[in-house]
Amino acid sequence: MANMNRRQFGGAAAAGAASLAAGPAFAQGSSISFISYTYAEEPNKPVFQKVMDDFKAASGVTVEPIASAWGETQKNIMLRQRSRTLMDSAQLQDRWVPSMATLPEIVDIGGLIPESDLEAALAPSVLSLGRVGEKRIGVPFVSGSVGFVANTDVLKKAGVDKIPVTMDEFRSALVAVRDKVPNSVPFAMATKNPSSIPLDVLLLVWIFNGRIIDDSGKVVINSPEGRAAMSFMASAMKDKLIAPELDRPDSRRLFAQGSAAFYIDAPQARGFIRSFSGLGEKADAFTLPMKSPVLKQGDPPRSVEWGHVVALFKSQKPIDKGGPQDKWVRYLISDATQTTFPLQIGGLPVTKSARAAPAVQNDPFLKAWAEATGVTMKHEIGVWSNAPELSTILSEETQAALLGQKTPDAAVAAIQTRMEASMAKRG
Repeated sequence: MANMNRRQFGGAAAAGAASLAAGPAFAQGSSISFISYTYAEEPNKPVFQKVMDDFKAASGVTVEPIASAWGETQKNIMLRQRSRTLMDSAQLQDRWVPSMATLPEIVDIGGLIPESDLEAALAPSVLSLGRVGEKRIGVPFVSGSVGFVANTDVLKKAGVDKIPVTMDEFRSALVAVRDKVPNSVPFAMATKNPSSIPLDVLLLVWIFNGRIIDDSGKVVINSPEGRAAMSFMASAMKDKLIAPELDRPDSRRLFAQGSAAFYIDAPQARGFIRSFSGLGEKADAFTLPMKSPVLKQGDPPRSVEWGHVVALFKSQKPIDKGGPQDKWVRYLISDATQTTFPLQIGGLPVTKSARAAPAVQNDPFLKAWAEATGVTMKHEIGVWSNAPELSTILSEETQAALLGQKTPDAAVAAIQTRMEASMAKRG
């Protein structure tokens, strides 16, 4: 295993890779538990199963997967923490890390893998994923961004011959799809589930050049820009350009089945669309990563920083360096994994060497995604320890505006007041 890992990392990452190489193989029968939302996704389950099978073959360590829906994973971890049945390791969305960092059982991985080794091996753009202050709570193993995806077949049916650049063009395209593609949801925006709505709202607020919470923790959504973004969403619902009660999985299915022209997702969109369309790789022909629309020409396109990290939990005794959990982290960032798994689920590798591999450089979808990324910004809600409460506030008030229960201005004012109270309580 050590020799394999030394071969896997090359070039600028060689020095760090040598330090990242795992120790000797363990005896058959060693095992660790791992909670994963990717393993719970039908299109991706066999892909992750192969990673675990290959890890066992290389190390003798069995990974016992715990499938958990993405929206339930944080809750399931907290329930297990309270009942003292925590798993050994977990797949976390990058923006969950600050709230997970408060768990006393979570491991500072810096004690196992020096940050200098990670800096030598990982792409600079992913190093911040998994860090909270001086602690390394998670190690990234899939990266990318969250942005817009366009269905070129649907746009063609609507007579839209170019990808919209400005919000005016975007709205015109939505109207054309509504009028010319029967039973369609032109923009399959997430309008259900506090785990899904905030991403879409966040991107739209940024497009209107607003913010929800600034870097210092000050709530700033009640601004002309924030109110304009909410007004756009409310008018889109009124004009049947978006639809109520859509969660991210619904949006993926509508898009894949030719009933939506646009939606917001991470690069793993490709895997879902291939599966839900029933077309496999042929679905790539109509799946186009696009730059986010901008309010006016010259504004930068926006996207949300996104990635998966692996975290470790300890029980009564500390985790051994070179033990099964340490070995699992190292395998996930080895080139054996990085040149296959992230690409298969539609993400980008995190290591310098894997990103330089032909499989990445010659992938049209990933190349298009990188070109469409624009300015990547951190999730303004997920980075705070009270993120679940903030997400609920944003979702409830946005839904009230979309359903006509409140005016857009009243909804934004309520978000401001309720979030300020939540942040004050957080301290």
